[in-house]
Amino acid sequence: MPRSSDARTRFVDTAAGLFRRHGYHGVGLSQIISVSGAPKGSFYHHFPGGKEELAEHTVRHAGAVIAKAIDEAFLEAASFAEGARALADRIADWFEASEWSDGCPITSIVLDTTPTSERILQATQEVFEGWLVRAAGHAERLGAEGDPRTTATRLLVALEGAWIVARVQRSREPFAQAAALVAEA
Repeated sequence: MPRSSDARTRFVDTAAGLFRRHGYHGVGLSQIISVSGAPKGSFYHHFPGGKEELAEHTVRHAGAVIAKAIDEAFLEAASFAEGARALADRIADWFEASEWSDGCPITSIVLDTTPTSERILQATQEVFEGWLVRAAGHAERLGAEGDPRTTATRLLVALEGAWIVARVQRSREPFAQAAALVAEA
């Protein structure tokens, strides 16, 4: 019976961390392999499309983590505004714990690869759409004013912008402001 390997997971987890801090172009494949501690020979077995395929899987993995955070933030919220604050607080907690160095794992990849990588762009579009559908469902369930999709889009735009401003200011405040903007809308 073949031995089970966690190399694939190690490559994706390592790439996610490095891409969040340094962007797609700021990280070399050799660095990802070295930091992961996974066997170099297994990289192309798991990712025959190379670094671009790894980034696609990283986008999808990170997308699932944020999707889960969206659902958890809104699960017990009494209103969409309360859920938005809970989500903003959760992201701010992660970001602050990284000492303001771990940007959005998807944005850091897409800014470096769009429009040159159709593969990564498509994965990002699918992930963002999933986030919007989830957040819109919560907006509708919680009786948010206005169109649920528009409300969800405002939340996503505000949080992505907050991530950038918070990195520059090294502060949680932009996340609180993002949640307040969404609540006011």
